[in-house]
Amino acid sequence: VQSIKEKKVENELGGPLPLLLMDRGTIAKGKELSHEIKERRKEAAAKYSVPIPRIAGLSEVETFNVVTTGKKRGKHWKRMVVKPCFVGDNFTRKTPKYERFIRPMALRFKKAHVTHPELKTTFCLPILGLKTNPHSHLYTSLGVLTKGTIIEVNVSELGIVEQNGRVVWGKYAQVTNNPEYDGCVNAVLLS
Repeated sequence: VQSIKEKKVENELGGPLPLLLMDRGTIAKGKELSHEIKERRKEAAAKYSVPIPRIAGLSEVETFNVVTTGKKRGKHWKRMVVKPCFVGDNFTRKTPKYERFIRPMALRFKKAHVTHPELKTTFCLPILGLKTNPHSHLYTSLGVLTKGTIIEVNVSELGIVEQNGRVVWGKYAQVTNNPEYDGCVNAVLLS
């Protein structure tokens, strides 16, 4: 923790300070506040450390294929997702005319092979949702599964219990493989 330098400006005449000099006598509150926020972020980052901290970038050209539509094939606004993705159970497609992103059924995953770091065993667990994809917010909203993606899995089968006695239903895990090459999703539970 760094100490923040204090600047004190005293009025030489002994009277009240003019308005323009009022905030010069106090600690720079903006610096103090930003320093505090940075410290909190560091603590949060340390708390949620992940097995794969950095991931190589992924361009949209690799993830999407352009689908042409219309009688003369002149419309180019549709995209087909060519990477594996997770789609929830309550998802309903839009009508084909208005569907901007097409996620093929063959590339949808519902289960992941999750390794418990302490038990050193792997379980096939259902995926509950996708927390974040480090490549972009668009990939997160579409549910694209790539290396480094944080997913939520159902760990009720494992019987993990909290200190207060409640059974844990969902836990986060990070994808450790490239699902598009392997045909399955491998992940490690985050502690």
